[in-house]
Amino acid sequence: MINIVCVKWGDKFNSYHVNRLFDMVRKNLTLNFNFICYTDNANELNREIITEPLQGYDLDKWWWKLILFKHPTNIPTIYFDLDVVIQNNFDHFVFYAKKDIITTIDCVWKPHKRNMKPEPPNYDMSLNSSIMIWKGDLFNIWWDFYCDNNYYMLKYKGVDSYLYFNHYDKIDWLPSKEVYSRKYGIDEYNYYIDGQDFKGFFYSDLHTVCIFNGWNKPTKWTVLDNKGYEGYEKYWN
Repeated sequence: MINIVCVKWGDKFNSYHVNRLFDMVRKNLTLNFNFICYTDNANELNREIITEPLQGYDLDKWWWKLILFKHPTNIPTIYFDLDVVIQNNFDHFVFYAKKDIITTIDCVWKPHKRNMKPEPPNYDMSLNSSIMIWKGDLFNIWWDFYCDNNYYMLKYKGVDSYLYFNHYDKIDWLPSKEVYSRKYGIDEYNYYIDGQDFKGFFYSDLHTVCIFNGWNKPTKWTVLDNKGYEGYEKYWN
């Protein structure tokens, strides 16, 4: 048995996105699993989805993801952002679950963000937490954040920078063949940087997961909105 977890808070995502992720998991996972959604609103979720309430903390947006590390887990746990598309079987992801370590995404399509120093205001780096895999005890990651959460939420724009610059010793990386970005690229040879001429979104049917980082987030150059999902319907229908 393994746990598949997601987080839905506020109004950026709704029940459709959670149910869509659940359908992709059922389609691409042959192992027995619990599907758990941590949410402030469980209305209209598939009845097979286990829900856990988000409450008791004054957090916002993506920062709720860190509550996943509040309690240890003895079985492999796989977290997905709600905007990802699972394209192929991911049974083998259980082998990336290392004790007391988070296995996550190294954005190989952002070679310009490699080995960045922690410099304000953006604290750029190459980690992306759209997928996180772990087992064991990572309570210290939660506790460190919780004890000084106002400071961290002001300092960083999101969970990725917090993990990279404060808990790098707890991070391991998914192989590059597993994940690509719909907006930013496939590998270190085929990628897009904000400000360049935009030539279209990326697609690879060979990778396990496509992440839609930057979905519905206006930028100066291009916006990845729902049109970016056109052609991907086969992955959840």
